[in-house]
Amino acid sequence: MKREDNVSVEQFGRSTWLEIDLARVRGNYHVVREMVPAKTHVLCVVKDDAYGHGAVHVARVLQEEGADWFALATLEEALELRRAGIKGRMLVFGYVPASGVQEAIAQGIALSIPNDDVARELVGAADGKQLTIHLKVDTGMGRGGVLAEGALDVLHKLNGMKGLEVEGIYSHFSCADSDESYSSMQLRRFEKVLHQATVEGIRPPLAHFCNSAGILTMKAATLEGVRPGLLLYGCSPIEGVLIAGLRPAMSMKSRVIAFKQVPAGYGISYGRSYLTYKPTKVGILPVGYTDGYSRMLSNKASVLIRGKRAPVIGRVTMDQTMIDLSDVQGVTVGDEAVLMGEAGNQHITAGDLGSLAQTISYEVLCTVGKLVRHVYRDRPKPETE
Repeated sequence: MKREDNVSVEQFGRSTWLEIDLARVRGNYHVVREMVPAKTHVLCVVKDDAYGHGAVHVARVLQEEGADWFALATLEEALELRRAGIKGRMLVFGYVPASGVQEAIAQGIALSIPNDDVARELVGAADGKQLTIHLKVDTGMGRGGVLAEGALDVLHKLNGMKGLEVEGIYSHFSCADSDESYSSMQLRRFEKVLHQATVEGIRPPLAHFCNSAGILTMKAATLEGVRPGLLLYGCSPIEGVLIAGLRPAMSMKSRVIAFKQVPAGYGISYGRSYLTYKPTKVGILPVGYTDGYSRMLSNKASVLIRGKRAPVIGRVTMDQTMIDLSDVQGVTVGDEAVLMGEAGNQHITAGDLGSLAQTISYEVLCTVGKLVRHVYRDRPKPETE
């Protein structure tokens, strides 16, 4: 949905938006690229609309920076990128029905398969054309994929199927951000499969394991490919660990639409969960849980206005949030409020909001990214949608 300018966008709707800095996405990609050997493929994870950042916009700038691999959750996501002119190799992680096989082949999209039964069904739907797949191996995640002890048998069966190119084999760390011992055990399981497959001459050429956390903590698992997601968007997958050069690409902003003075002992918002302890200047922002600004942030979060922190007071409601403006001098209606992002030397990260809302940065980004309009910024002028 194209917008002509920022003024017209805000004129008749709520003044709450996301700013996506594509120049930062570009920079983050190169930070990741420098973390791994030059020969290692970087499979850019842009699934679920690039974690709410906008997959088409993100994939375009990544392609311009040299990225040639993209990982998606669904075939439809991959086809959307193809329609937008993204040329790189693509891998779909999720389930693809037999009815989608012909289109995947036509568009050069590889599919993930968990076992030989699924592969056999998809090959049958390929109607004699060559289908490219990656075998997923469950080394301890307990989600999709064949258990490691059965992977070699499946590989043999896959290599015996006509019309099937087994391009890749991969696994996924479950806790590379928190448990090195368990992650090392997962890697050993995977390496055992790879070693035996090599001995028997059936090892796929592209093995990949590392997610964003794995890239940071499991250097031995770099293999032929890595799959960064959160790192591309400028967030650390490990709480409290900063990565040099990485900058968050998403900011969430709103505007003060009203404010007033209330006396001490005054109840704010539903349930009177907050009572003012002094005369208080209460501001209103047109943002709430309908925008993905969690109700769990009630009485916990703060926003940045005029270089100052303004605490969220009372319960976050469906489309309005109250803040304490008592320490913000000179505030006026229309002042910008940063709910996530930077202002001056202060910042509020997705991780900060996730911690306060008892969740993770991934959920914060994906949730607000689906609900709030995006304003894209790059090196030239801004573009909105």
